[in-house]
Amino acid sequence: MRKSGLSYSSLKKVRSLVSLIEKYALETEIISRAYAPLLRIGKNHPVRPHKVISRQKINRLWAHADQPGVDSVLILLYTGLRCGEMLALKKADINLRQQAIRITRSKTQAGIRTIPIHHRILPLIAARMDGPGEMLITDAEGRGYSYTRYCALWCRVMATINGHHTTHDCRHTVATLLDNAGANETAKRRILGHAGGDVTERVYTHKGLRQLRRCIEFLK
Repeated sequence: MRKSGLSYSSLKKVRSLVSLIEKYALETEIISRAYAPLLRIGKNHPVRPHKVISRQKINRLWAHADQPGVDSVLILLYTGLRCGEMLALKKADINLRQQAIRITRSKTQAGIRTIPIHHRILPLIAARMDGPGEMLITDAEGRGYSYTRYCALWCRVMATINGHHTTHDCRHTVATLLDNAGANETAKRRILGHAGGDVTERVYTHKGLRQLRRCIEFLK
């Protein structure tokens, strides 16, 4: 499978499946020895490492902010949202008065969070709130986007700015820019929806919206 070009993540899933089957076979005495632990799948070499979106390209996005879909890319770049999190946002999840976004659907438990809206994208989100449909990110008819359909829109935006990036490059960019600006590490993790590695941090550290806002405003 590895020689045929199967990805590292797919190889891990195959190895996990073999391991589960062998565990059952051991319990029912069908086999007497498990070989899954001996399987070697090599190292994970990302097919396309994430790249930081340059300031020049971010400025190009702002220059074309009135074109379809460009505002959604800017929202990703000033929130650190995963693309799936943004596409799942309903207008009911946006509090314009508090200038905050509530993420209630995420791939991880740490992803369930509230993050402040950066002042530069506040007008973009307000304009989306006035649009049709219950979802925040919709087409002209008010229909929400599936990830596949949004990728087509993303590619058109990238062509506009002559960029070659994935949606996840936005999160990588936000993390890098905040780190370069010396942002508080705990606040950065809260914004990005990353689980804290330190028990003290997870249990005792609470970052309010005001502190998170100071962190997100490091983005220029």
